[in-house]
Amino acid sequence: MMDTDRRSLVPLALTVALTLLVLAGMAGAAVPPPASASYSFPPEWDEHDAVWLGWTGEEVVRELQLRMIDAMIAHVRITLLVTSEDVRAAARDVLEAEGFDLDRIDFRIHPEWNFFIRDAGPRFLTDGAGLAVADFAWSYYGYPNLLAAGGGLDRGEVDDDLAREMGLPLVGSDVVAEGGALEVSNTAILTYRETAVQRNPGVPPEEIEQEYLRMYGKQQVIWLDRSPLADKVFLGPKIGNYFGWGANGHVDEYVRFVDDSTILVARIDPAEKDWDPLSRVDYDILEENLAELRKAVDVNGNPFRIVTLPVPALRHYVRTTQLEADGSGPWPGWEMNGYLGQATYRGFAPGDEIHVVPALSYLNFFVTNGVVLAPAYWREGLPEREREKDETVRATLQRLFPDREIVQIRPLPANWWGGGMHCMTQQQPKVP
Repeated sequence: MMDTDRRSLVPLALTVALTLLVLAGMAGAAVPPPASASYSFPPEWDEHDAVWLGWTGEEVVRELQLRMIDAMIAHVRITLLVTSEDVRAAARDVLEAEGFDLDRIDFRIHPEWNFFIRDAGPRFLTDGAGLAVADFAWSYYGYPNLLAAGGGLDRGEVDDDLAREMGLPLVGSDVVAEGGALEVSNTAILTYRETAVQRNPGVPPEEIEQEYLRMYGKQQVIWLDRSPLADKVFLGPKIGNYFGWGANGHVDEYVRFVDDSTILVARIDPAEKDWDPLSRVDYDILEENLAELRKAVDVNGNPFRIVTLPVPALRHYVRTTQLEADGSGPWPGWEMNGYLGQATYRGFAPGDEIHVVPALSYLNFFVTNGVVLAPAYWREGLPEREREKDETVRATLQRLFPDREIVQIRPLPANWWGGGMHCMTQQQPKVP
């Protein structure tokens, strides 16, 4: 009798569900279907159906975006997220003039600017048969006051909106975590404890960890205690009179999985660590990260293979300037004005010397079908040691990804904005 009762309820449940969907449609809002518990966020080296980029139209980063598309388009479809129909038309003109096959480029429109799409754009989960979107909470890299101050756009609804538009289930959480803050293998998540706690004040780390595991479908979190200062963003200096944007504690700048048993770690050359106060502090922090990872084990109790990569010497890229009469100053690669311009240099007087630094990183590479987009920094006039670092990175990545082409691109335009090529991309997993 119990089984019969259950069967008789099925038509009623379907009727109620369809009615709710119709009512939602009448109200002008789509209702995403519920997500199953079997979704997970795949590692980056899995096959992709598409790679998403946030198109800005800004000339300062356009060449970088075009070089990235050129390296990937033969291997994977490109989805460009644009802010309007006008921006889409302009982007098509630029891409067509560059000779790209527009049949391999799709466009999605969302009014919010989303250059670093990995952080606020859709993070695609899969259960092997279909897609869903992970919907973490958003706090503008741990500084929600920047939103109220007019210093940034509220990108917390981008992933929700696109999931609804694409008809994909949402897996939601009240925990804050940007895409670049969580690095994954098939079973594990790498992240900074300092970042997780800063983003989620008052939430016990144990609860944050359980949410990470639930949202991404993983079995363990490998915690690193501290993130380097070079990636921090404050309404003030990183240290002394050194300023610069950053993601405020993103692990993808410094520590990356390349397979389930191998982890890459950034390491500052001991001979260069005392060249500036920022490198002096970050040398110690990265050595701590390295020691923590050498003690870490995977879900089966096995230690990881640890491989180190160099860090560009900061002093070759820093830009020094004197503050103007109103206390403001130029910010390379970024139009700094209004509230942010004044607040960033608060505590310094007209005529004071300040140093502006980019978010330099060899670890902010991106892996997709058949190709790895790898940073390279050397140019004419820089020491030979910087060229050697570029070559070390290329050779190491080629050894670790033998079946992929390593394409090196100079990411400085994005570094001045606080991120890199990995931050600019988001993979869409391949599903049947």
